[in-house]
Amino acid sequence: MQAWIEESLKNGELFFYIVPAVLLILLLIVIFWPEKKKKTKEENEETELDKLIKADKKLKAEIEPVVENKEEPPFKEAGKEIQLFEEQDVQTFPETSQKPIEPEQPAEPAPVETLPETSPEPEQPAATIKSGLEKTKKGGFMSRLLGLFKNSVVDDDLIEELEEILYTADMGVTTVSWLMDLVNKNRLKFTSGDDVKQFLKEQIREVLVANHKSFPEITEKPTIFLMVGVNGAGKTTTIGKLAHKFIAQGKVPMLAAGDTFRAAAVEQLKVWGERNNCTVISDKDGADPASVAFNAVNSAISKDVDVLLVDTAGRLQNRVNLMEELVKINRVIGKAKPGAPHETIIVIDANNGQNALTQAKQFSEAVKVTGIIVTKLDGSAKGGVIIGISKELGLPVYLVGVGEKIEDLKPFDPNEFVEALFE
Repeated sequence: MQAWIEESLKNGELFFYIVPAVLLILLLIVIFWPEKKKKTKEENEETELDKLIKADKKLKAEIEPVVENKEEPPFKEAGKEIQLFEEQDVQTFPETSQKPIEPEQPAEPAPVETLPETSPEPEQPAATIKSGLEKTKKGGFMSRLLGLFKNSVVDDDLIEELEEILYTADMGVTTVSWLMDLVNKNRLKFTSGDDVKQFLKEQIREVLVANHKSFPEITEKPTIFLMVGVNGAGKTTTIGKLAHKFIAQGKVPMLAAGDTFRAAAVEQLKVWGERNNCTVISDKDGADPASVAFNAVNSAISKDVDVLLVDTAGRLQNRVNLMEELVKINRVIGKAKPGAPHETIIVIDANNGQNALTQAKQFSEAVKVTGIIVTKLDGSAKGGVIIGISKELGLPVYLVGVGEKIEDLKPFDPNEFVEALFE
């Protein structure tokens, strides 16, 4: 073989055979190698795909036991399983050891931030006659009077100062003179200022109790109340509060807007009528108030209501023509229903002091006033006016206003008043 190769090299025959053979081999390599390479790659890809699918099946097999809801297996949508891997998106990943996947523990809810508990605001205590007299005791005549009673000696100076304080108490001259006469007559019995205090306390209590009368009961239908008083005393508001009281007693009230000279008064009374769900009889502005009262009485009779509250124009006691008009209203009501009005109540503002006493006197001369309602007692330092009215006019104080709320119109209790005043 070696001799043939050497002979061929010399003759050049080797190149004649070898070169074509080499070229043929190269040609075959060029033709067939890419196909093999491509096939190898596809086989490798298929192999990796098989591995991933197997890993997927193994993973699902390990998760399956910890799934609580068997009816809805994981990775399902519209009744078909979602493949974890799709063939066209397969990528080659390095092999990793698979560990069982622990079920995800539910996250603990974040603590809810709560505001510190706050106790509800304490309710304000109900208004009483005692609370209504606070200003009279602290800023009125009673603060000076109680200070005077601390003296242990009853001498001329004490008596003189006592008289001066009483004259500033809005009781009126007649009432103060009466009290001082009693003090002087019993002076020798007093050993200390406290004795004088107890003596005055009992004299005032005696007057108030003697003239006291409870707010009248409804005994016939309709019982008619004629409400009088000056502007600003709180007459219309008092009528609204009275209507509320009657409704609470199971009665049916009706209101008459007799204050036709002041449009605001008519509207205010209508508002109270809406609040209390009761009828309000009214007429146009400037209408004859006596006509309104007459119509209201007839309406109350026909509708069989329990009580009729007739509002009237606020008038000054020194206006003769207005007082005569009030007399006319009173007379017309009597014609519509004999014996009416059954009650004529004057509403006075405690802030007016002695002037309120004068008002009560003048109204009593025009119409037969049967009782008094004192408003705004809680806002006044002149609570002594109640003593003067009771003594000089002999009229009962039916109710006192000790606050702004609808339930703050309280029955007047003379004993409670005296105890609160001298406490």
